[in-house]
Amino acid sequence: MNNIRRTILEYISKNPGIRYRELLKMLGLTNGVLSYHLYRLESEQMIRIERDGGITRYYASDVKQDEANILGMLRIPTTRRIISYMLENDGSATLDELAFMLGKAQSTIFWHMKRLMEKGLVDKHDSKYMLRSKHLIAEVLARYDEQLVERVADNYADMMEDLNF
Repeated sequence: MNNIRRTILEYISKNPGIRYRELLKMLGLTNGVLSYHLYRLESEQMIRIERDGGITRYYASDVKQDEANILGMLRIPTTRRIISYMLENDGSATLDELAFMLGKAQSTIFWHMKRLMEKGLVDKHDSKYMLRSKHLIAEVLARYDEQLVERVADNYADMMEDLNF
């Protein structure tokens, strides 16, 4: 494997669920060079590319699908706060409770909960939402916590900078 692909693979391994733009920025490669090497890594089954709702994320091939689902959701700041709150409260919460505690509209919380249910991370029982794999989610959160917080903050800052705020 050449040095560029090795560097890309190492970076993806250390930053599971990273997006294309982040890779481009962090590695300082041109669009064409990165695209080519990602294609090669995928064709050699060294990485897995997941596309979901217009968002593309990159994972080393050894990241399990259930962990990838969790990592992808943890990269969304509001969803991350929802998951953290639920973990702190026996893995469950109501829509009203989440909206109040996070200071968000119920419609916003509902949208995030719908995505979490689609990914199989949350179930709804009556009016209460429950984390499905509380222990796995907590384990993944603990393992990648510091890296994820830094990247989410950097991505938000970059987005605001791009919008000239």
